[in-house]
Amino acid sequence: MTAPQTASSNADLAIVGGGSVAVSFLYQFLLSLDPARRPPVIRLFEPQAEPGPGGAYQDDLSSNLLNIPAGNMSALADHRLDFVEWLRAQDPAWLRAHGADTIAPSDFLPRPLFGAYMRAVYARAQDLARALGTTLTHTRSRVRRVAPLPLGGARIEPEQGQPCTARYVALCNGNLPSQAFPELRDAPGYFNSPYPVQALAGGIAPDAAVCVIGTSLSAVDAVAALQQAAHRGPILCVSRNGRLPSVRSPHNRPPDSLRQLSRDGAIQLAARHGGGLSVDVIAAALKEEVLALGGSVDTDDLFGLAGDARMALDEEIRRSALAARPWQAVAAATNAAVDQIWHLMPDAERGRFQSQWRSLWMARRATFPMRNALKLQSLFRAGQLQIGAGYLDSRHDGASGLFHTRLRGASGEISTHSSRYLVNATSFSVDALRTDDPLVATLLREEHAKPDPHGGLALDYGTGCLKNARGEIQPALSVLGSLAGGTYFWTTSMDVNSRLARDQARRIAKEIARPAAR
Repeated sequence: MTAPQTASSNADLAIVGGGSVAVSFLYQFLLSLDPARRPPVIRLFEPQAEPGPGGAYQDDLSSNLLNIPAGNMSALADHRLDFVEWLRAQDPAWLRAHGADTIAPSDFLPRPLFGAYMRAVYARAQDLARALGTTLTHTRSRVRRVAPLPLGGARIEPEQGQPCTARYVALCNGNLPSQAFPELRDAPGYFNSPYPVQALAGGIAPDAAVCVIGTSLSAVDAVAALQQAAHRGPILCVSRNGRLPSVRSPHNRPPDSLRQLSRDGAIQLAARHGGGLSVDVIAAALKEEVLALGGSVDTDDLFGLAGDARMALDEEIRRSALAARPWQAVAAATNAAVDQIWHLMPDAERGRFQSQWRSLWMARRATFPMRNALKLQSLFRAGQLQIGAGYLDSRHDGASGLFHTRLRGASGEISTHSSRYLVNATSFSVDALRTDDPLVATLLREEHAKPDPHGGLALDYGTGCLKNARGEIQPALSVLGSLAGGTYFWTTSMDVNSRLARDQARRIAKEIARPAAR
């Protein structure tokens, strides 16, 4: 059991948030402790009764699939098959009821299964804490303010309950809500996020027209949920480029290693180019890695077919059903070094990537499973699904209750599409300046943090610690998850987040073992 909450207690470590990244960090922190040292006191702040799933892996429809193979979804960076092994120990009937007939590392499984696994990881953490004599307190509250103290440590002020102090604070407070369409927030029929897709599918009339803003993974999840719920009305997905993600080949096998884009390889590659990595150097290295794996660099395969989204999806399915696609395996393997590669890019090159290549990279690198690709294909063939490019804007007409979405065609003509429902599937926000999240807004207002120009909050790369408005490192405050994306780039993938969580856990466990300064 979780230790009882005290009215006002100090802690060695406070963890703000109780989703998958927070619980991964917590468990790996406990594993990093020296049993011979004084057991630390840990406070976990999470409003939900059960830490672990967070918003990303909550109970939901079985159509809501992981976009990463099960073999890369472990909470433990040093034990990649932990999720798979946990699944194999579960009741087969329970697994079938949750949409999983077989369990293999290459499977794309329903997201709620990972949420159940993360609940089990938290239970493990509780057991380990008891065995170590560590006090672990779960406070069911959000945190509205965290502030570093002059002599070290930080003060934590929850929305409910008394403030406390901690030597170290790990901010794992999840994704910021999208700020893309604030003027539509209160419009009837508007969904600011497709998640949970169960609520989305249950809240949309089955014969109504639906417009989904976005054509990336979140949009695919929304469409797959509507299909599973037997939605009969027309579905239009729109974005600026009108491109669906690449379909991941089930034949892919991860390379044994990368030659140039491993962690050590990236450092050596940068050293050969003056200490930094440009977009062009990385692109050339990716090409060589694909060729070394026996793949081709066919432009249509790498970049996908431009134009008609239905034809492009048919071709994606054909290629992925036929054989392995080595470029996908190489791109996925870069996760082991993606933060290192990003760190070695000069800021001008990061800006160039963000403005010129990020959209295409996300459409190709963020692949989605064949199971959902076939669902979209069936909707295309039934004439129920359309994909539109040239997105301009969406407005709500209060009189008719309809949303009107405008698109600009290839020749410049503007068309308007009406729908009863509008779903924002443009993903969560990484714009710290625009958020109304109380904790993030307070950190910025009090100048304990500053925004990173590439998203989230500015951090020290080596430690994950916050930088204040003057650029000074705040040693008591570190960040994990999407708010760390500007520093580590790909912080939406569990394999990257569990590795970053492990590194921070080990560092803080070592620091806590030292006597506190007086």
